[in-house]
Amino acid sequence: MKLLLSLIVSSVLLTGCMQSQPEQQPAPQKSNLTYGTVKSQIVKGQTTQTEVIQMLGSPNMVSKTKGGDEVWTYSKQSYDSSSASSAYGVGLIFAGFSGGKSNRSSTVSTFDLMITFDKNDVVKDYSVVSSQY
Repeated sequence: MKLLLSLIVSSVLLTGCMQSQPEQQPAPQKSNLTYGTVKSQIVKGQTTQTEVIQMLGSPNMVSKTKGGDEVWTYSKQSYDSSSASSAYGVGLIFAGFSGGKSNRSSTVSTFDLMITFDKNDVVKDYSVVSSQY
């Protein structure tokens, strides 16, 4: 009986002191939509619409300026969340309290690229807006 009781107490002690690990999630697919890609591969007056599609895929939105130039908009948003929690001592569990602490943090990143093409479907201009909060 004492052996069974000591095994139960030991397992509760070990369980109560363990820290939970964040769940493993599959790695998100990498996107070519980065400032480095834009800066190194999109050249004003040279890069064509076909090359942009090969690089970045289809745009999220297509519009036209008053002057008739076509504008392609690419948008990317990512959300990163992490948490860690730990349980407090066994004495608290036996007292009917299974308290613990939890730390959570999250980050949202946005990246918007607007490319203006001339009438020959060549990059006339582009702008990038990026934020993280």
